[in-house]
Amino acid sequence: MKDRVLIYIALIFSVASLGYAGWLHHRTETIVKKAAAQREAEIVKYLAPRLRGFFVGFGIGEDFIPESPTTIEELFQPVEKMSQIATRP
Repeated sequence: MKDRVLIYIALIFSVASLGYAGWLHHRTETIVKKAAAQREAEIVKYLAPRLRGFFVGFGIGEDFIPESPTTIEELFQPVEKMSQIATRP
């Protein structure tokens, strides 16, 4: 009987440690995603005024430049317009 008690205790510890590892992984992933989104917002906020002047200098109208971008994709949307202007005959 003593041999089985030790096996069950080891099994309980194993299951508990797997549960803790899964919880910790999920929690860490959430924290990292939140920090990455915050950092992206800071970068976009910093670059938006500088790129606005750059895009206007290349002749892209104010209509095509997003007013207040929140993601990097929105920030660089006018680059697609620049490529369309460059390929005009």
